[in-house]
Amino acid sequence: MPALQTVTSYFPRPLFIAASLSAVLFFYSTGFNDNWLLTWLAPLPVCLYALQVHAGKAALAAFPAYVLGAMNQFGYLPPLLFAGTTVLNAVIFTASVLLFRTLVQEKHQTFAPFAFAAFWTSYEFVRSLFSSFGTFESLAYTQVFNLPVIQLASLTGIWGITFLLMLIPASLAVLWHCRNQSSYYVTGLLTGGLLLAVLLFGISRLYLPGDGPVLKVGLAAIPATREELRSENIESITNTLRNYSHSTDALAAAGAQVVLLPEKIAFLTPAAREAGLSVLIQTADKNKVTLIAGLSLQEDHLYNAALVFAPDGSLLHSYHKQHLLPAYENRYTPGKDLALLDTGIDNRAGIAICKDLDFVQPSREYSRQEAGILFVPALDFHDDGWLHARIAVMRGVEGNYAIARAAQWGLLTVSDSRGRLLGVTVTGTAAGEASLLSEVPLGGGQSLYSQTGDWLAWLCLLITTLTIFQLCQKRTNKKLRYEEQ
Repeated sequence: MPALQTVTSYFPRPLFIAASLSAVLFFYSTGFNDNWLLTWLAPLPVCLYALQVHAGKAALAAFPAYVLGAMNQFGYLPPLLFAGTTVLNAVIFTASVLLFRTLVQEKHQTFAPFAFAAFWTSYEFVRSLFSSFGTFESLAYTQVFNLPVIQLASLTGIWGITFLLMLIPASLAVLWHCRNQSSYYVTGLLTGGLLLAVLLFGISRLYLPGDGPVLKVGLAAIPATREELRSENIESITNTLRNYSHSTDALAAAGAQVVLLPEKIAFLTPAAREAGLSVLIQTADKNKVTLIAGLSLQEDHLYNAALVFAPDGSLLHSYHKQHLLPAYENRYTPGKDLALLDTGIDNRAGIAICKDLDFVQPSREYSRQEAGILFVPALDFHDDGWLHARIAVMRGVEGNYAIARAAQWGLLTVSDSRGRLLGVTVTGTAAGEASLLSEVPLGGGQSLYSQTGDWLAWLCLLITTLTIFQLCQKRTNKKLRYEEQ
């Protein structure tokens, strides 16, 4: 009985309620889910609870809330990798809640929500610099359907969206906790004013006229198994490429000026190179279209490549994927160079491949080079099709360019420079042959974010560092005074 009382004293009903509510909100707003409104509320129950209890109970609520909320991605990553990343994320979330709680206790109620948001944003930024997944796990991608808010990415990158997602619930917690204090008004005015400014900017950007001309783009994906994509049999390779040639014929007849095919549609060994390239060259020349095909290309090294053929059949560019998928693409050599091409309508286009868009580069550099659209051959793994597609949409908003993305086992998607989806088609063996034709207004590139870089993320890191340093110094001074007495 005493043991039971001890347990219930550390795990009271409010703790369970706070942790469970936050976990449910995280679960249904992140990962494979798209309930973007819930993301704004997910940290709120834990933040409210943390302001009413001691640090130990606050941590006991925050840690499981994040872990359980992340369980919607269980099975997507290898178990050890999932466990490691989830625990690390939960530890940082717990630390941010404890920092928030400490600042409110130290009578910094107005600053506390901003510090909380800066702490988590700093973590996402630092994680993206060292993780092989880049920015993949950022909370910002949950907001892709929240068009006014995601326009902020053109100014701050995804970091501004992440900051806002953590600022709002923390501010609501402070507003409730300090509702009888004067700081109530200051916190409300600062947070409310910032949110209003973001919404006004987003709405204005959505309704401003487009930057560039319209390009008619066709995308196609033909069902294939892993074995077929890896086949080195010349007859099998040429049959696959001929099937794509027929798809290109149909898209070109419908008016497509550029046709985009998925990643690794065939394995061009030296023996199969001449026959494979001949099919693609003839297809581009016959249809007078720019043809972009993703291939495994064996040259001096093995590359995950996107070959670009001009309307006359000549090979314009050979782009090599820069961010390879660990374990699955260890045999491939990463590329280093951009591939910029002329769209033929007074605008430039860029090429990237699948996982490249999980990172801010090379996407940001294409924006700096005034690309109006990015063509992205992709693969995906069925269930994660929308996860990767929405990342691509956000890259387009960041860089102020349109995105055309063709995934072998995911989605064919086209979005404009404001993040509006212009077309979506499901691909994969079950879906059969898939195609998408869309008129795409091109962006102008050159966003503020592409010009200034991760300025907000670095600012958040500076704020976090100074805040922690000052808290540590304050506690050290208190300890010294106590010892002197």
